[in-house]
Amino acid sequence: MTLAETDQDKLLPLLRQLSEAIEELLLTGLTTASQNTRAKIDVAFREASRLRLLRLGSTLRVVGEELSRFVRKDESFSRSRFTFFLNRAWLLSRGLARAIKNKDQQQFLNLLWTPSNEPIETLKVVTLGVVKRVVPGAFCAFDFRLRTLEETSKLPTGTPASWSCVFPMKPGAVIPPEGFLHLPQKQKFKAAVFLEGREILFQKAMLAASSFATSRVSLLPDSQVAVGDEFSQWSRFATWDMAASLERLRAYQPSPLDLEVDLQEEIVLDDWQLETAEPEEREHQLIYEVNYGGLAIDLVVSANDESKPVRDFLKKSAKRKKRPALFGLMHYSMCRPVMEPLTALEEAGPKHLHISNEKIDQKALLQAIQFT
Repeated sequence: MTLAETDQDKLLPLLRQLSEAIEELLLTGLTTASQNTRAKIDVAFREASRLRLLRLGSTLRVVGEELSRFVRKDESFSRSRFTFFLNRAWLLSRGLARAIKNKDQQQFLNLLWTPSNEPIETLKVVTLGVVKRVVPGAFCAFDFRLRTLEETSKLPTGTPASWSCVFPMKPGAVIPPEGFLHLPQKQKFKAAVFLEGREILFQKAMLAASSFATSRVSLLPDSQVAVGDEFSQWSRFATWDMAASLERLRAYQPSPLDLEVDLQEEIVLDDWQLETAEPEEREHQLIYEVNYGGLAIDLVVSANDESKPVRDFLKKSAKRKKRPALFGLMHYSMCRPVMEPLTALEEAGPKHLHISNEKIDQKALLQAIQFT
């Protein structure tokens, strides 16, 4: 994305309102945070996501999550996490606004940290995993981690890619987050098709290809998403090139605004051992130690109820002689690789560890359709 491609008439007022809302929070404190202030931050998150400002959008997502935890008096609220991301959002909003006003293309790109979007005619993929994020009463988001099945001018076969969708959640809604995947998208398909283990064909979409992060697919109003045949060759993705990961790590030059997860990549552990029967608990997270070819990896799982299926899977896997390959997202923290497990690549196909099989209430789903 360039300055010329940015909807500056909408972005500048948005950035100004966001920085003012953050300053109001810092001046008055969380206990006096108004509904209007929280609404401004939520609107900024939605617009940043729509305009594909991924770094700003992901930062505001965390701010919204922590703010919601504070309002609910949730014990998992983290003061340090909230303060860090709130200050980061302020720096990004002020920096992007200054870059636009000064027509400073390089500063804009550095802060945006998002590759340019280019049109693609077709892209055939399968879903390897799903990242689920839920903020009760605000939104739920699903980030589908994909693999390309055919070579294009932009991506070779087997390249990681992703497509995301965000749904507003009505306060007090009883529908599970997975229920929103059955709502129709503007392009007349349901996101639930990405969980069916079938080939997916994007047509007339946009692609933000990247050498340092996962390439992202975005849809236009006239884009099409078609469901193809059932996919069975999952074993072709059950590998991890450790040498390539080490090369990327050595070449990485972080900036003061970078997070640990900014150098994140998708990996598959095809022969792993669970070293700890009982995990260590740190800040509402459970840390399991996994051994993969002599490399110690911290497997991080949330301690909340939604992650119980993941914990159950790990407990059962520890007793199995032959474990399925484990797909997830890895970054580096305190000089150790840290992995968030997403999928067990079973012989029958991928088992998405964070996706619930809870039955969907059709009446509640209808109400959700009316709300959105």
